[in-house]
Amino acid sequence: MKSISEIITSLKSLTRVDGINTTAHLCELRIKFVAPSLHVDAISKEFIGIDTDSRMDILQAWLNEVSLDEPAMILNTVARLPITVNALTPEEAEDKAKWFDQASQASWVSSFLEEPHRKSTPALETTPKYVHFYGYKGGQGRSTVLALLAKALADDGYRILLVDADIEAPSLDLLFGVSADTFAQTLMGLCGWADEFQPIAGAYTGRFNGRIDLLPCRPRIESADLDFALLVATAPLDSRIYENAAKKLQDSLPSGNDAYDIIIVDHRTGIASSVLPLINRLPGAAVVFARTDFNTATVPSELRRVVRAIFSNTASIPGVFVSFSLDPNRAASAARSPIEARVREQLLGELASVIESSDEVDSANQISTTDLSLNWIDWYHDRALLEPALPEVSRLQSDNISSINLLREALALPVGRRRELIPGKTGVAITGKPSASLSGAKDSGPFIHIPEIDKLFVPGNPYTYILGRKGTGKTRLLNEMVQRSLGIPLLVAADETKTSALRSQSIESQAWLEQCKNDAPTFWWSLIRMAIENDGGSSIENVVKKYIESNVDPKTITDRLQIKTLLLKLRSPQVFLVDGLETLVPAARIKDFVTALFEIMGTFQNDPSVANRLTIRSFVREDLAANAIQNIEQQLEGRSLRLKWSAVSILNFALSRIPTLDWIRSTFFDVCEEIEEHQATIQRSSLSEKDATELLLRIFPTRLRRNNLSTATFLRLYFSDAGGDDTNKATFYPRLYLSFLQKLDASAAEEPSPLDSDNRIKSSLLNRAYDEASGEFISETKQELSHLLSLEYDGKNAQTNSDQDKVTKFINAFAGLSTPFQHEAIIVELQTKTKFSEKSVRESLLRMKAIRMFEDRPGYAGWWRVGQLYKKGLLMKYVRN
Repeated sequence: MKSISEIITSLKSLTRVDGINTTAHLCELRIKFVAPSLHVDAISKEFIGIDTDSRMDILQAWLNEVSLDEPAMILNTVARLPITVNALTPEEAEDKAKWFDQASQASWVSSFLEEPHRKSTPALETTPKYVHFYGYKGGQGRSTVLALLAKALADDGYRILLVDADIEAPSLDLLFGVSADTFAQTLMGLCGWADEFQPIAGAYTGRFNGRIDLLPCRPRIESADLDFALLVATAPLDSRIYENAAKKLQDSLPSGNDAYDIIIVDHRTGIASSVLPLINRLPGAAVVFARTDFNTATVPSELRRVVRAIFSNTASIPGVFVSFSLDPNRAASAARSPIEARVREQLLGELASVIESSDEVDSANQISTTDLSLNWIDWYHDRALLEPALPEVSRLQSDNISSINLLREALALPVGRRRELIPGKTGVAITGKPSASLSGAKDSGPFIHIPEIDKLFVPGNPYTYILGRKGTGKTRLLNEMVQRSLGIPLLVAADETKTSALRSQSIESQAWLEQCKNDAPTFWWSLIRMAIENDGGSSIENVVKKYIESNVDPKTITDRLQIKTLLLKLRSPQVFLVDGLETLVPAARIKDFVTALFEIMGTFQNDPSVANRLTIRSFVREDLAANAIQNIEQQLEGRSLRLKWSAVSILNFALSRIPTLDWIRSTFFDVCEEIEEHQATIQRSSLSEKDATELLLRIFPTRLRRNNLSTATFLRLYFSDAGGDDTNKATFYPRLYLSFLQKLDASAAEEPSPLDSDNRIKSSLLNRAYDEASGEFISETKQELSHLLSLEYDGKNAQTNSDQDKVTKFINAFAGLSTPFQHEAIIVELQTKTKFSEKSVRESLLRMKAIRMFEDRPGYAGWWRVGQLYKKGLLMKYVRN
């Protein structure tokens, strides 16, 4: 026997579509579900004046004409299944449509009937915010996570209402240790068992007057058992019971000072009849609990449909998956199995496709599942949950506390403490405003401490090799060390004006390089000799100038034994600081000068008699340090420090630069004033992620229209070089963040109406600023790649290009290529487009992966994907497989 879906497909083949199918018998096929039957109405003018039985015979005959493999026996199907196939005239169909309009359309059957490319109706964002918790399977900790999220919000001063809509197995009242005595205190009361609305007040009381009120599903009294059984048995026949309950809830909510900030609904598992009517009438975000412990990497089709149905009703607000780990020893840093990774990607793909179908999203391209990686949140086994009572949030393990914070961010819920409304203040210019610059040499914004940096401020520390990607703050760090008298600058950046060191690209440095005949060892040994003789006296740049004017042969002052003797005669040990290597000499020679410097540093480190008399700290880009000398790892071991900015430190950095932006400072004066009140905490990088994000969200919108991400997720995900599967290892870039903020400030100042309806900066301006900043970031990355990549043409296509030109050509070749991609396949594509040899293309890809431009695609052996930071710059096109 054919399935109902196959019969519907056959009937559709009889339908005339835009006049193309001129032999079709039906002018329209309408399919609607009204409990308890699916109505399939075949509409044709040929049925006019014909009785019902004859119409069905005609319809059966038409079907037999198109169903060649097996007759579609409509009458047999109608007799055995909950489906009615009706042959109607156009007039009869219009009369029936009026009846359809009065019936509930929110059902799983209606959702499963959706066309695959149908535009979803965006749900409106409301006050209070609604959040729906749902799981297709039970036993995933759904109600527990819901209750802990509510407690975390209440602890921050928010007023929460929990609604237990788990019709068949309600449990929220048991979790909180309270019970309802009357129908008015329950969801059953809203379903018709009471006229009043009286949820249980203060089921939990948090700090700052925050609290949780609870609306249990049913009273915990014996006399209510029969009523509850009747509700469960009869409600599936008419889901308007739940729709009316939702409307009554909205009408009964308190307002003013007693209003709820957030209402969280706990739903029944599976395709229970209560789920979609309540979600549809209480528009908000959805949290779907998903199991990943399948025996196959293919997500069942019914689960895909359920996920689409849930998120289609909440398409304007980001949806979230939560996965409960069954492994009691698993931690956030654990790698995912290939099956788990594939299941995760497929389900995030369903969320992405629903977001794309929303009229509210203005993205022209497919949304990458990596963009939604923080919309998948892991929950871990926790000993605190083994106790009978629900624990305080602070007692959870750190991974689960982080998961709750991530859940708040992804759902666009408030991430900080509840803020009472205060009268607005007029923007007033504040004198003494610090300036922020993309150049570390010119930046005068507050210096932000991170753990790695603070180690350098301890006198006598062993770290002499300070490594970092371009834009991580090496030059600003050197300036801070000079201000603290922790070293004498020997060579500094070309635009440095605050120190007396030799400046890279200055007239003096270029002249001395010429006298050294551009020999790297001679340059460094002579410069160190000058600095030792100067012994902290006048400007080193002036000393170099005197040697140039005296026309001294550099070779005469590079004798190692003489330099050692001078070192031993120093009044006190010296620390020399070296920066500006990137612009000292042309790109082709930089490696030689880094190698020479490292060899000299190694010489001093390995000579016990002078090791405690002179320390040279070099601030070098990681790509320049890589393979600088033989056994570089041994030389750096215990002496190197890599600059890495975590999420909390980069958010503190962003806050510190907000008051330096003219338009934002005048428009959001109150926020800037509060940031300055926290300046000491921010400079220590000690303001929590939650509090830092809350301040930024008073300036930025709650979510971004391009891909419907919450802005909190955007701030965490889009500025790091780690994909969503590896956020614990993420590194952020201050220069990229500052560039984004400065471009945002400039765009907003030029925009006629830069604020949205909530008086936040418009989402489109954030997108534009990020696109411009990330585009510049890839240009800076090319400088690093010119030293990392070794690109050579194959024999028959030999050409003469500079390394920079080769890198530009190689980067441009990625434009339009698909991501994710098979590693071996893209080698062939790139080789064809660039004519570089297969070996050099392969090695270049591996080196680009080493600096996180590419990463493995979890769950797919041999597949890669472009790193988050580089998608815009490489112009690769995301294609969801």
